[in-house]
Amino acid sequence: MKTAASSSCDTVVKQWQKRLRRFSNKVEAASFHKFCSWLEDLYRAEMNSFIDTNFDSPLDLVRPWRDGLRLVQMGAFRKLDKKIGSFFRDDRLQRIFSFQSMYAGLAPYEALSLYAVITYMDSVEGVYFPEGGMHAMATGLANAVTKAGVQIRYDSPVTRILRSAGSRGAVVGVELGGSERVVADAVVCNPDLPVAYRTLLGGVDAPRVARTGKYSPSCLLWIAGVKGMPPANAAHHNIHFGRDWNGAFKALIEDGVRMPDPSILVTLHSLDTQGLAPDGHSSLYVLEPTPNLDGKIDWSRERDRIMGDIRERVGRLGYPTDVVVERIYDPLDWERLGMERGTPFALAHTFRQTGPFRPNNIDKRVPGLFFVGSSTVPGVGVPMVLVSGKLAARRIGDYAAIRGGR
Repeated sequence: MKTAASSSCDTVVKQWQKRLRRFSNKVEAASFHKFCSWLEDLYRAEMNSFIDTNFDSPLDLVRPWRDGLRLVQMGAFRKLDKKIGSFFRDDRLQRIFSFQSMYAGLAPYEALSLYAVITYMDSVEGVYFPEGGMHAMATGLANAVTKAGVQIRYDSPVTRILRSAGSRGAVVGVELGGSERVVADAVVCNPDLPVAYRTLLGGVDAPRVARTGKYSPSCLLWIAGVKGMPPANAAHHNIHFGRDWNGAFKALIEDGVRMPDPSILVTLHSLDTQGLAPDGHSSLYVLEPTPNLDGKIDWSRERDRIMGDIRERVGRLGYPTDVVVERIYDPLDWERLGMERGTPFALAHTFRQTGPFRPNNIDKRVPGLFFVGSSTVPGVGVPMVLVSGKLAARRIGDYAAIRGGR
């Protein structure tokens, strides 16, 4: 986290302005300094008071009134596309600095400017890739907790969260594999929240917003090891936008169909990390946003055709497509992996599904149970999910103090 005395903008403005002068023009480049300062102020106003915090009721929104007033003054409740357009006239830059709303399950024309905080994290704080691949992050966390005394048991499926008084009291542990019981005073639950309620907590309905709310779009993900090298001008992350910007979001989010001219992300992990592919070969991570399982695509019939389209487009863009090994994940696969509505991006971040309106990380009906992950507070993405763990830890500390005082 940045302190008030430091500024990420101080280090990135010159870099961005140099790029923008080359990509667009000097007027747009000059606008970036004002834009970056706005993003940083937005981040500071949101992080401590509205992201890195637990909520007990909607009234908690008004308590940090200074930050709330600051957000109003900054235009944080205007539509994102309009706010970005107030800084940049080049529609390409408007796309570059607003597409991040997709991470929150929203089109730029429907998202509030609040969600430009994601743009700040992407474009100012920067995107980082762990040495050794994303799995290195999971193994790093596992090593850290193991050193702290945690015992990790793999291949031990949790089949039920156990409670005193049958299905009405506080949690007393978990059931593994349908028979073994592990005693615990508190349980931290990290499966997708609505799925956890449905499969592990018999007799307790998930919060209404989890049952009837709006879920984010899903994606078709193609991960492949391929023969050959990417184009010379390729970067680690490459976003290829389709032509019909608003029409693409309408198709995806409102109509539940595939984008007519899909935008895709092509990530080349092997470009920067040796050992992820043999010499002369590459790893591809290709993602196309798609409707979730509430949409109109029959994935059992359409998957192969859509994958063929993606392979063809990736090849036309100059990337190698001679596959050595590959894995493909569509919404049905995400559902099998335990993700509600077949989306890895959870509940969309509409205003009524954010902060105190999002499923809470505690449930008064089940004392001792704490939720982490994308479907609880604060929301979607690796940074937010890590924050969710910190928020749950605070809850557990409060719970332990209450129990100890009895």
